[in-house]
Amino acid sequence: MKKSLFILLLLALSASSLSESFVQAEEAQQQVTKASVKLTLSQAQQWARSNSFSLKEAQQAIDRNRINLKNAGKNLDFIPAGTGNGEEDAASSSAWKGYASSTVSYLESKKQIELAQDQTDYAAMKNYYDVLLADNKVKSSEDALSLALLEEKAAEAKANRGKISPGDQSTIIQTRIEAQKNVDIAKTALRKAIDSLNTQMGQPQGTVYELVDRPVYPKIDNTNLDTLVTRAISASPSVWRQEEAVKLAKMEVKYYTWNSGTDDYEIKQIDVDSAEGGLENTKDQLAETLKSMYFNLQQNVEQYEQMQSNLQNVNKVLDISRKKKERGFATGTEVATNQLKVKQIERNMDELIVQMTLLQHALNKPWSV
Repeated sequence: MKKSLFILLLLALSASSLSESFVQAEEAQQQVTKASVKLTLSQAQQWARSNSFSLKEAQQAIDRNRINLKNAGKNLDFIPAGTGNGEEDAASSSAWKGYASSTVSYLESKKQIELAQDQTDYAAMKNYYDVLLADNKVKSSEDALSLALLEEKAAEAKANRGKISPGDQSTIIQTRIEAQKNVDIAKTALRKAIDSLNTQMGQPQGTVYELVDRPVYPKIDNTNLDTLVTRAISASPSVWRQEEAVKLAKMEVKYYTWNSGTDDYEIKQIDVDSAEGGLENTKDQLAETLKSMYFNLQQNVEQYEQMQSNLQNVNKVLDISRKKKERGFATGTEVATNQLKVKQIERNMDELIVQMTLLQHALNKPWSV
């Protein structure tokens, strides 16, 4: 009887163990499946565009301004030849100026949607890379914790042999505690980065992706600064908008109507000067912005080359420490320390590559930042 009960108990425990193992395996599989959804940068940008409120607003502005332009065209009587006199000429000039203003508004709304697309693409790129960099920080903090645990274990062994002071051992323990805190902080930052990306893409919070477009050293545009500035000014939505403001201000002068109760002629001329000054200021600010980004990119290139040199040196030190360990002249902690240095430089290089990629993009489309 006792033997039968014992067998039944074993079967129950085995079933429970199998059930628990199955649940753990299923949960592990769910985690793998959850993280195995691949996400390219292009897909992230596509989802971000589809979810962009700015793009929806820009499209609505196009539709609205198209209707306004059509209505403004209905009010045209004739195109004035120049300045007029009296209320009748003022009405004709007003209709023509209203039509010109509506045309500018319509064209501006079409440019606005291009601007919103560029800004959405840049933001998605930045959020995408932020997740990759945050994941790198998690890995770096976990590597640092692994090293701190090794050092703590070694310190405990020394303490048992009386070869380390209590104060030094306490410092090593505190280092391990801080390393654990840094892991938690890095994981929190990673979750926030993932949430930001999901929010922009309009995807459910908590969705985890495998980001497949890793940071790659960008092909640096060697175009000189003056050419970059000229090209950017030619394509800038802000410069275009200010140029149109100058045209409209000049139109107010050209089609000014005397004796119609409007602003003084001198005020209209001042408005032209103000618009032209705004145009020059917009161009100057754009040039200064590009100049700053251009030199930052050059500095990043130099810094990256220095990192490459440092990485080669640290790899040599790592190889030496491994060989010394094989011969019994170095500890596992020493090797782990050198491995951590190599990984840290590699991850710093990733971060610098991302900075360079974003700067390169911004140099070509500064209005997207």
